[in-house]
Amino acid sequence: MVTSGKASQLKCLPQLGVGIIYSPSVERIEFPKGLIDTFEIEPQTLCLRNKFNRLVIPNQVFENIAATPYHKLVHSIGAPVGGSLPPAKDQLNLIQYATDIFDSPWITEHLSFNAVTEFNTGFFLPPLQTEKGLKQAIANITCLQNSLNKPIAIETGVNYLCPNNREMDDGQFVSKLCEATGCGILLDIHNLFANHLNGRQSISKFLKQINLEYVVEMHIAGGTELNGLWMDSHSGPIDKRLLAITREILPDLYNLKEITYEIFDSYIPVVGDSIIIQEMEGVRKLWDDRNTSYKIPNSERIPDAVCAVQKLNQELDPLQWENILGSLVIGRNIETPGFGNTSRIETYQYLIREFRASMVARVFKLTTRYMMLIIGKKAFAILLQDFWNGCPPEQLSYKEALNFADYLFEKNFKLPWLNRLLTYEVALLKTLMDNEIRIVDFDADPTPMFNALSQGKLPTAIGDMGHYEVEILPDKDKTQWLVI
Repeated sequence: MVTSGKASQLKCLPQLGVGIIYSPSVERIEFPKGLIDTFEIEPQTLCLRNKFNRLVIPNQVFENIAATPYHKLVHSIGAPVGGSLPPAKDQLNLIQYATDIFDSPWITEHLSFNAVTEFNTGFFLPPLQTEKGLKQAIANITCLQNSLNKPIAIETGVNYLCPNNREMDDGQFVSKLCEATGCGILLDIHNLFANHLNGRQSISKFLKQINLEYVVEMHIAGGTELNGLWMDSHSGPIDKRLLAITREILPDLYNLKEITYEIFDSYIPVVGDSIIIQEMEGVRKLWDDRNTSYKIPNSERIPDAVCAVQKLNQELDPLQWENILGSLVIGRNIETPGFGNTSRIETYQYLIREFRASMVARVFKLTTRYMMLIIGKKAFAILLQDFWNGCPPEQLSYKEALNFADYLFEKNFKLPWLNRLLTYEVALLKTLMDNEIRIVDFDADPTPMFNALSQGKLPTAIGDMGHYEVEILPDKDKTQWLVI
C-alpha cells in the first residue's frame, strides 16, 4: 500500500460508517438505534433565492439538522466541477456555511455540469473527457480547494452517452484529476453499475485505472430500467447484482470512510419506511463486513457490455461540448459534429422533461391537478412541451414554477378556475420567498375547490359566488434567513 503525498490528508479523515441522504422524510423515519451513523446533506435543497435573486439560508433548519445525533457530511449539488463555468461565489459561501455548522470533515461535489453560459440544462451532464476537459475540471476542483477549508471529494458520475473516439476512459479521467489535485473520490458504485450495464466501462476496469487510496466515500442506490438503459433513479431497493459486486470490491477500498444510501425524497412514501430500514440494514452489513473477502461466482458475474464507439468528426473544447450537449438534451435542433447516439440523447430529454414536470407539480399542486382533471393528462403533457420549447430549464423549482405561471397567464386559457388557483399558488410561493403577508381575492368561495383538489378530484358543487379573501401568512417557524 503506497500513499502519495497529495492523498495523505485523505488517510487521516475520520471513519463515519453508514449514512443516508438527508431529507425531511428521512428524518421522520424511526430507524433502530445504531443503524444510522451519518446524515449526508445537500445544502442547496434547503435554500431559496429571494426576489433580488440572492441565495437565502433558513438558519433554524440548518441548526435543527446540526442538533440531530449523527455525523454530518456536506454533499453539494450547486458547484459541479465538470463544466466551463467556475463555482459561483454564493455557492461557495453556502457550502462553507454548511460545512462549518455541520462540522463536515470533507465536502463532496459532482464531476458533471448543469449549466452553460446562456441557459441551465436542468440535469447533471457528463464532462468532456479529453485533455482540455481535464484541464477545466482541475481548475474547478482547485477553486473549491482554495475557497473551502476542508478536503474535497468528487463523485463519479453516471453517463448515458456511448463512449466516443476522442475521450479518455472514465477511470483514466478520474485518475488524472486525483493525481493533479489530490482530491478524494466519492465512488458512486450505482453510477458505475449503470455505466457498466449501459455499455461504457466495466466496474473492474474502472477500479484498475484509479488509485484506490483516493476513494474515501461510497454511494449506493437502487435504479430502474428505461428504454433498455439502466437509470440512476435512486428509487428504492438496491439491485442484488450490485450488492454482490460491492461486497467483492469493498476489501480493496482500504481508505473508505463511509457508505451512503441514496433515495429521492419523493420515493420514500411509495417505498415505505420498513423497506428503507431494510435497505439500511443491508448497507450496514456491507460496512461491517467490508474487510471480508468475497468472490462472485463466474455464473453470476455481469459480463462486460461495451457500446460501439461514437465517432466525433472534430475535437471539441469544453465550451463547445457543453453547448452542443446542453442544447440537444433540452430539445434544441442544432448542427452537431457526429455527436453520439440519438437514442441516448432522447433518454436525457425524457429525464429532463420528467424532472421539470415534477418541479412544477410540487410547487403548484392545486393548479396542476386542476388542469389534468379538466383537460386530461395527455393534453397537459402537450401544454408542458409547448412551455419547454420556449423556455430552458431552471435549476430551482420555484424559478421553473414561476416561468410556467408566466406562460399560463400569457396564454390565458379559458378554464374557469385556472387563473384563480394559479394566482393563489403564486402568492403562496412568493410569501415563502420573502415572508410578506399577502391577500388573494376570490369571486367565489374557494373552499370546495381546495378540499376536492387536495383529494385529487373536482368538487361536486362550486362554492357560492361573492367576495372572498384568503390571507397568506409567513411560516413563523422559518422566518430566520441568512442572505449570502
